[in-house]
Amino acid sequence: MAWKWLLSVFLLFGSVGCSHGDAVTVRGDTRWGGTSPAASHHQAQEGERFECGTLPARIWALIGQGQFAEAEVLIAEGVAAGLLSKPAANRMLEEIAKLTMRLGQLPARLQRVPDFPSQLKEHTLYEIEQMLAHGNFILATKPQLLMAQKLIRQQPRLMQKF
Repeated sequence: MAWKWLLSVFLLFGSVGCSHGDAVTVRGDTRWGGTSPAASHHQAQEGERFECGTLPARIWALIGQGQFAEAEVLIAEGVAAGLLSKPAANRMLEEIAKLTMRLGQLPARLQRVPDFPSQLKEHTLYEIEQMLAHGNFILATKPQLLMAQKLIRQQPRLMQKF
């Protein structure tokens, strides 16, 4: 009997919608939830505005599932309709660019690091992170996958070192 009451309260609050106005401003450091590697890497910056609704969450879910073309279309439509702020859209597009980058597209200086996993040159960061997440070590060992992930994710910082 109590579960019916809880369910009805949940449905009532779920159907009410947003009560905080047109947009939400993130205060502090908030991490997006999710099981995908892409979703776990996104962090909202202080003062970043997210519009009320599920558009940003839906876009991050598409990115996390590797559906980059659909995510890009939603980003463009969201910005055009005023449902998504330009800084948020830029962060999403940057994440898509990182996830679609192939290891072989790295500058030659980074490809000359010791123990560079050359067998992964044709694989994207998304594919590498999926191999890590699923424990798939057929093409490369875990340290090689972690190195490939680090080389792509931290490319600007590593280029300054070398």
